[in-house]
Amino acid sequence: MPQVIVCDTNQMPFEEVRRGRVHMIRRKRLPLDTGLPGVTMEYSLSIVPDGYFTPRHRHNFDQIRYTLSGLQSTGHGDLAAGEVGYFPEGSYYGPQKQQGECACLVLQFQGASGERLLSNEEMNATYDKLSKAGGKFENGVYKGFGPDGAPKNRDSYEAIWEEHEGHELVFPPSRYRDPVMMLAANARYWPDRKRPGVEIKHLGTFSEARTGIGFMRLTPGAVLPAGNQEDAELRFCIGGSFEYDGRPCGQGTYMYVPNGAEVKALRSAEGAEFFVITLPQLADLAALLTPAPPPRATAHG
Repeated sequence: MPQVIVCDTNQMPFEEVRRGRVHMIRRKRLPLDTGLPGVTMEYSLSIVPDGYFTPRHRHNFDQIRYTLSGLQSTGHGDLAAGEVGYFPEGSYYGPQKQQGECACLVLQFQGASGERLLSNEEMNATYDKLSKAGGKFENGVYKGFGPDGAPKNRDSYEAIWEEHEGHELVFPPSRYRDPVMMLAANARYWPDRKRPGVEIKHLGTFSEARTGIGFMRLTPGAVLPAGNQEDAELRFCIGGSFEYDGRPCGQGTYMYVPNGAEVKALRSAEGAEFFVITLPQLADLAALLTPAPPPRATAHG
């Protein structure tokens, strides 16, 4: 039975991210285990430093960013505090030229194409391997060598992915021409008719995987009832306080609520607000891996 994870990110240490970009991102990795073989997702609270740079590029995975503080460069319009960006697989963005520090939540996850996302451990190990082979990571580019020994430059991520996977990275066709930038302050909260005292600000549902992005607000005294979780949710408390399973929680608390988990009631005496990402694809993919029950025998008279 999958378990709900609750952690206070204020008490978590930062780690440095080695990706061959200019200046190091520092981040806190938030627990997120899909429970599915080969399906990797990475969620983090990241500090993007002044001067961070990446060239124009694209991913073979989906990415969601929510700015907590500062102004986040994307090359498609900066994301101010409270704004959200969806960066679909196959769609170009950048260059990113960060001016001033910013804090943000970043989810990287397998897109609807099913292309593999390397884990943090796989990325770091391959980065070290390429560095020891004599190449250099500079300004978001890996300056290495081709099979014939001639110099060959590649995007840092592409070089790491291809070295680990052993074949050329082929990007999935883009489903969106550009990343989607969401001005959350201009959207309103909408009452949830099934849960009194709960309000939802839904910003969008994306791709065949039906990934949902938005916010949830509990008015003072509201309760999220206990029950079985149908679709996985990532909840990050951005304001107020609440209690879950007898534990008091406040701003900066992260909850991973996996599909199929038995969830206890969540109560908020003074009110609380969450940034929420919903991931129906995890339950969908799990269903594909579950063997179909044998056909029932038909009784004959």
